[in-house]
Amino acid sequence: MNTIRRSVAGWADLARLAADHVESRRRRGRRNRRTDDPIEAAALAVQSLMPEDESHLDEELVWLKLVAACALRPSGLEQPGELSREFGIGQRGYDDGLSGGVAAAPNGEQEKETERSAVESRSAALSRYVEKRDEQLRVGVARALDLVGVPEPREDVAATVIALVEGLTLSACLGRITAEHATRLAVDHVTGLRSLPVGAPTAGPSPTPG
Repeated sequence: MNTIRRSVAGWADLARLAADHVESRRRRGRRNRRTDDPIEAAALAVQSLMPEDESHLDEELVWLKLVAACALRPSGLEQPGELSREFGIGQRGYDDGLSGGVAAAPNGEQEKETERSAVESRSAALSRYVEKRDEQLRVGVARALDLVGVPEPREDVAATVIALVEGLTLSACLGRITAEHATRLAVDHVTGLRSLPVGAPTAGPSPTPG
């Protein structure tokens, strides 16, 4: 019992347990077929980065929550506590003078420092998992682009595909589209790049008939 308490005592330990579970579930049941056809192999590379079906949305939803809690960074454009203060005004209809540290208690600075330390420890707890997932995305997308013959330089193309994978995964988690449809859209986008000339944009408006 004491061992269990120690292992789940802090948020960071819980975050690591959740991230380990996400990794385990991602490895289980994801597509691992092989083919000699380069276009089909590219499709499989993209599919390996997407939820295979509805049964794989749970781990992706947990992952999104972990990233939202620990890996996102504020813009730095707002003063510390300002957004919290405005949210409090929106809830109550008036400024209570307390939200966001406007009228902080004597130990307010200590509380802020504790909160900052908690955020940093959460980020540190997940940094390895976030970096590993980013590497998986980069390697998987690079392999798919190699297979369909997208020429260098292609940094913008790769970044667009990664954004598409992450955005479609989020949409599937929100229930806007099915996991299968999300995967199909990502695959269609990548396999459609096989005739992309050097320096061409990944998407754009159709030319106006003249």
